[in-house]
Amino acid sequence: MRQVVLVAVLSSLVVSPVSAQIAGSPEGSTSDARGFSVSAEALVWWFKGNATPPLVTDGLFNEPGTKVLLGGSDLDTDPNPGFRVTAAYSLTQRWGVEGSFLYVPPRSTRKTVSSSGQPGSTDLWVPFIDPNIPGESLSELSATGFFAGSATEELRNSLLGAELNATMRLPAMGSFRLEALGGFRYLRLKETYTFSTDSPNIPPEPADVFRTTDQFETTNNFYGPQVGARVRLDRGSFSLSGAVKVAFGAMVQSVDIEGQLVTNDFNNFGAPQTFVGGYFAQPTNSGSHTRSVFAVVPEVGLTLGYQITPRISMFAGYTFLYVSNVLRAPGQVNRTINPVGVPAITGDPPGPRPGPAQPSFNFQSSDFWAQGLNVGLALRF
Repeated sequence: MRQVVLVAVLSSLVVSPVSAQIAGSPEGSTSDARGFSVSAEALVWWFKGNATPPLVTDGLFNEPGTKVLLGGSDLDTDPNPGFRVTAAYSLTQRWGVEGSFLYVPPRSTRKTVSSSGQPGSTDLWVPFIDPNIPGESLSELSATGFFAGSATEELRNSLLGAELNATMRLPAMGSFRLEALGGFRYLRLKETYTFSTDSPNIPPEPADVFRTTDQFETTNNFYGPQVGARVRLDRGSFSLSGAVKVAFGAMVQSVDIEGQLVTNDFNNFGAPQTFVGGYFAQPTNSGSHTRSVFAVVPEVGLTLGYQITPRISMFAGYTFLYVSNVLRAPGQVNRTINPVGVPAITGDPPGPRPGPAQPSFNFQSSDFWAQGLNVGLALRF
């Protein structure tokens, strides 16, 4: 479940607005509880990992003894720091409104493999599936005595969210204070997965340029209503809170794919030329693709708070957030490639592309989770 860890919803939503209402007010008090509160918190979250395709090997993929040197495993940017701010207003002792904003800024990670092309070095290959023949096929990334090779995979992601809720205090159950909420939730998960290669000639071959880039970018925008409940137990200056929320609605998903080859191998080593298509991003699957699907976003959290003064409290907590339907960027890579007319694979100038229109594009869905810790302060005015 790499979908994720929103980690502080509870804390700010429970500690600041609720403590603002009850701090210094005995059970059953009828005093005016109206007031404004604001909280800010730092987050450290872990996201569900991305399963990446095999990108570079030292031989035919899936053959005994062949090693996957790049790709073929989970890739993540953990841990991911972020922040959340929440503002709440108590209209009466029972009713209130609150809004919150969450942001985990873009964070990236990368892995690289290379070969010098000198005697004794390992030849690198890009594995793919040729629809014209059975089994796995290979494209040379480095060749001993002719050209060196290097490749890099990079994942970049970010998470953003906002909520607007109405809250209602329910009758207390002994020492426990209960609260129901309902409102609207927005959530955005954005990812970019890039595969780039460089295969320059080595002496005595003439110096040249031969670089490719394949980029897959996914954006998931969720819009939907949500309902939830909170429970809080107070013991002196300490409080323990738990919350459950569920949102359901539309997930608008988009994928942007582009690839290119930059080389001067086709013009007698003159000025580098740029051609459409790298390895996995070709005219057959490049461009923008969009759809809308149904998704469910449940969230649970636990928060421990401490009332420093009647107006200031501090808190720490844990949150787990799940999203049922998203597009992960590495999952959109299609390893089936018709190599005919693809210069990155053939090493020849681009030409006609008869045969299967591959790689094709199909939406590849997954789920996502985020979980983690938060710590912050709340202030009541």
